[in-house]
Amino acid sequence: MITLKNDLLEVVLENKGAEIIKIVGQSDQINYMWRRDPVQWGSSAPILFPIVGALQNNECRIDGKTYSMTQHGFSRHSEYRANQLSDTEVIFTLEPNEEILKQYPYLFRLEVTYSLNDNLLACNLKVTNTDNKEIYFQVGGHPAFACPFMDGESSNDYYLEFSDDETLARKVINLKKKGISHETVSFLDNEKRFFVRQELFSNDTIVLENFKSNKVALKSLNHDKSLIVHMDGFTHLGIWAAKHVGGLIAIEPWFGHSDYDDFCGEFKDKEGIITLKENEQFEATFKIEINQ
Repeated sequence: MITLKNDLLEVVLENKGAEIIKIVGQSDQINYMWRRDPVQWGSSAPILFPIVGALQNNECRIDGKTYSMTQHGFSRHSEYRANQLSDTEVIFTLEPNEEILKQYPYLFRLEVTYSLNDNLLACNLKVTNTDNKEIYFQVGGHPAFACPFMDGESSNDYYLEFSDDETLARKVINLKKKGISHETVSFLDNEKRFFVRQELFSNDTIVLENFKSNKVALKSLNHDKSLIVHMDGFTHLGIWAAKHVGGLIAIEPWFGHSDYDDFCGEFKDKEGIITLKENEQFEATFKIEINQ
């Protein structure tokens, strides 16, 4: 375990999945992250790479060869190397090993840098192509938060608020095929907020694109505590809670999403795929702001 701390926050991370385990307010001693109940969902904030979401039949085709990979890719199950630079910064690094190459035949370096500045935890994702050919990938975060923040509250009093008024449709997930259909349904109509309700997730994750906002906040009607996910530049947003289970909500900045339910092409042709030439780098940062 790695601990970062300053006067406002204490953050606990682990090497597996380069995952945030806790973000605790120094003044209120509240852990704002999901508590990782294994009965409901035993993770809290894994890094997603080299896919976001699911592949059709957990398979993809690269240069005509079929590879198997489970939902959200291998990063979430991989042990990263950690290099703690200070009390407020750590770099996690993942490079391919024999097991990874069986799933994904590209050479790469994925660096996840967490840095703590006042009440903001930044997560910088940097992918470097170390291969002698183009590589293809998707990448994203999956931070899941306690909802409600405190015992004795109801999640029904919590809402998500975008930084801008949004008119958005959500992608419809085909649960049988574990893919996204080409159908969409209206979600927000020139609105900023919606309340956390379990029925919103009866068809799994809310998947959004073409949003204007660069921030999404989780707030309560009953107090001023809040958290804000800053997501500048990310192309997709996933919002998820375990079906029929209270206690958590994930606000997930993504590049890419699950396969469409009729997709049967090459991995490089997936919607939302990122292409890197030899020695090129891709970089993106999301931030979590805690207001105690």
